Amino acid sequence: MVLVDGTDPVQRDEWLRGVYTDEALMVQMTPTPEMVDKAGAPTSSSSMPTVMAGMLEALDLQPGHRVLEIGTGTGYNAALLCHRVGAQNVVSVELDPGLADAARQALAGVGLRPAVHAGDGAAGLAAAVPFDRIIATASADHIPPAWIAQLAPGGSILVDLRGSLKGSLLRLTKTGDDVVEGSFLNLLAAFMPMRTRLDSPHRDGETWDQVLDKCNPQHATTPVDPGLVADNRSFQFTAQLHLAGRRLRGFLRSFDGAEVSGHCTDGSWFTAGLNPDDDGLFPVRQGGPQRLWDTVESSHATWRRLGEPGIERFGVTAYDVAALQCVWFDHPDSPYRWPLPL
Repeated sequence: MVLVDGTDPVQRDEWLRGVYTDEALMVQMTPTPEMVDKAGAPTSSSSMPTVMAGMLEALDLQPGHRVLEIGTGTGYNAALLCHRVGAQNVVSVELDPGLADAARQALAGVGLRPAVHAGDGAAGLAAAVPFDRIIATASADHIPPAWIAQLAPGGSILVDLRGSLKGSLLRLTKTGDDVVEGSFLNLLAAFMPMRTRLDSPHRDGETWDQVLDKCNPQHATTPVDPGLVADNRSFQFTAQLHLAGRRLRGFLRSFDGAEVSGHCTDGSWFTAGLNPDDDGLFPVRQGGPQRLWDTVESSHATWRRLGEPGIERFGVTAYDVAALQCVWFDHPDSPYRWPLPL
C-alpha cells in the first residue's frame, strides 16, 4: 500500500488519477495488537464510485427525502446525497471526529453543508428524526434498533450485513412501527465493520491476537472439497449463518497452495488439505473449544439441500429489539431461519 499526498505538488497528478479511478481508496489505517510491525488495518476508505452509484440507485432516493448516512468517511458519498435530496436533508454520522471535521471542511469547500456529526453510527441521530432513508457505508452484523426507531413509516434502510465471512447489501423497508423487512441484493459490497472504539479496527470485543493451541488435534477426512468452499461466496454466506455469531477468519489458502485453514476468536481452528486420497476424501485437522470443520460440513449439507442458493434468496426480518432479528430463506415464513447477529 502506497501513501499518496494530494497536497504535495509532486504527487498531485498521481493523487488525481487515484481519485478518478473506479477503485476503493484507503484513507485511514489503525494499528492492531496482532500487526505490531505493520501500518495496521483499514478503518476508513472512499468506496468504488460504481459501488456508491449502485447503492444510491438501490436506495431509490427522491428529492426532499431526509437521509441518514452512517459513515461519513471522506464526504464523497454525502456530497452525492446532497446533490440528490438537498444538503439540508442530509445527516451524516462519523465515528472519528478527525474524519468528520475533514469531511465537513471538504464539503463546505464545494458549497455543501449537510449536518455532519461525530458519534456512534449505531445510535443514529435521534435529534434529527424521522428519516426516509438510512444508508450505511460500514458493515453491520445486525440491524441497530435505533435505525428502526428513527426510520419513517415506509422508509428504507440499505446496509452491508455480514459477520466475519461474506455478506451483501440488504435493503429493508419499514412495514410496522417496530419492524423492517427485506431481501439481500445481488450487489457486492465489502465495508469495514461498525465499531465504537477509535483505537481498534475490529468490532467491539473482538480480538485476534490469541495463540492457537494445536496440540492433540482431531484428525479426520471429509467429502467436502475445501477448495470449493474456499472460493464460493454463497456457500460462505450460508456457513456464516451456522456460526451463530462466532467470528471466523476462514478459508485462507496456505502459501504452498496445499491446504486451507481457519480459526475463531475462541481459539477453535481447522486445517483442510486440498489433495484428496484415493477415495476422494480430504484430510482435516481441527481443535479448540469448537469443532469448526464439523460446522462447515453441516452448513455445506444445508447449502446443497437448498439448491446451492445465491445470497439474494435470503432476507431479514428485524424488530427494534436486537434479540428479535433473523435471516430467512426465500420468504419470511420459511422454516429455514437463523438468528442475528451474524
